[in-house]
Amino acid sequence: MKTLSKLKIEGFRGICNLEIEELTQVNLIVGDNNCGKTSMLEALQLLRSGSAANLFNIARLRDRGALSFTNSLYDNFICMFPKSDKELKIQISGEYGRAPVFCTVVGTETRELLDLNELDRFARREFADANGETETDVFKGYSVYAVNGKSKTEEIQLNRFSRATGTSLAMSEQIEINYVAPFEHLKGNIMNRIIQNDAYKEICLKALQLFDPEIEDMMILRSDVQNRPVDYLKHKRFGNMPLSTYGDGIKKVLVLSNAIAGAANGILLIDEIETAIHKKYYDDIFRFIVKACKAFNVQVFITTHSIEAIDGLLGTQNYETQTNDDTITVVTLKRENNKTYSRTLSGREVFENREAFDFEVRL
Repeated sequence: MKTLSKLKIEGFRGICNLEIEELTQVNLIVGDNNCGKTSMLEALQLLRSGSAANLFNIARLRDRGALSFTNSLYDNFICMFPKSDKELKIQISGEYGRAPVFCTVVGTETRELLDLNELDRFARREFADANGETETDVFKGYSVYAVNGKSKTEEIQLNRFSRATGTSLAMSEQIEINYVAPFEHLKGNIMNRIIQNDAYKEICLKALQLFDPEIEDMMILRSDVQNRPVDYLKHKRFGNMPLSTYGDGIKKVLVLSNAIAGAANGILLIDEIETAIHKKYYDDIFRFIVKACKAFNVQVFITTHSIEAIDGLLGTQNYETQTNDDTITVVTLKRENNKTYSRTLSGREVFENREAFDFEVRL
C-alpha cells in the first residue's frame, strides 16, 4: 500500500519549519497543549488538493463547533499563514508511495476599494445605507499542487466579505484524505459508507456490541417528519432506534468506522481519538481500528493527550513475540521559543521504554 513516509511543513499556522521522517501505517502524534498536533493534521489535508474549496474548508475546520461560523472566512484563511510583513506562503511537501507530493500557497494581503454592487445580498446588508465603494482587505495569490508527476495551479482571491467560493479542480491523481474532528460524532448521517459493504458492516456491528450486546443491525431510514435520511440501530428488545438516542461512544465508533471506509487506499486523520470513548474500551476499539485500516489500506494519523490511549494503541501490536516490521510510529511535538520540534520513535521503542521505565512519551 502507498503511505506518506516523509512530511515537511514550512509556514503553516504556528509551525515555521517541521520535518518528520520514518512515518508508517499507524502514526501517533502526541505532545503538550498548543504544540501543533491539530495544525499538523490540518497541514496534511493540503496534500489532498490545492483547490480554493479545499483551502477554505481547512481554514474553517476550527470554526465549526457552533451552529454558525464565528469568524469571517477571510480571517480564518489568513490565520493559516505565519505572521509576516512580506509575501504570505505555506508549503507542505512529502514523499507518498516513494514519489514527491507538495502543495504551495503563495499570495499577498493588500487594502483595496471594493464595489458594493459586486457583493452578494448577504454581505450588502452591512451597507444598507451606503453607496459606491468601501475599502477592505484582499488576498491575491495562487496554489500549486503536485502528486505523481502531475501538477495543477489555481488562482486564489479572497476579500473580507467573500463567502465560500472557488471550484474544486479535481485531478485524476489525488490523495484521498479524510479528517475526523474530536466531536464529529455529534453530527448526523455517519453510517452511509458502512452499510454499503455487508462484510464490513458485520465487523462494525461487533464493535458496537462491545457497548450493547443487543444491537443487531444498522440502517438508514426516512424520517416521517422531514422525509430525510436518519441513522438507525436495530435493538433486540427496543426495535429500531434512532442513533441520536444512543450514547456518544457508539456514535464515535460509527464515525471512525465510516471514515475508515471513506479513506480506502488513502489517509485518515483522527484528532483526539480518546474523545467520547471510555478507557475500558480502548483495547478492543483500537484493535478494531488498526485491523480495519489494514483491511482498507488506510494510513492513519492519530492525535491524543491520553497516556492510556497511547498504551492502548501500542497494545494492538504483539511486541513481545512480533518480529516483522513495526507498523506504528510515535511522533512527539514540542514547542519552544516559537519553534516546533519533533522526536520520532518506533512503536516498539516506546512500548519497551514504557514497560521498563514508565517512559513519558508526551514530553
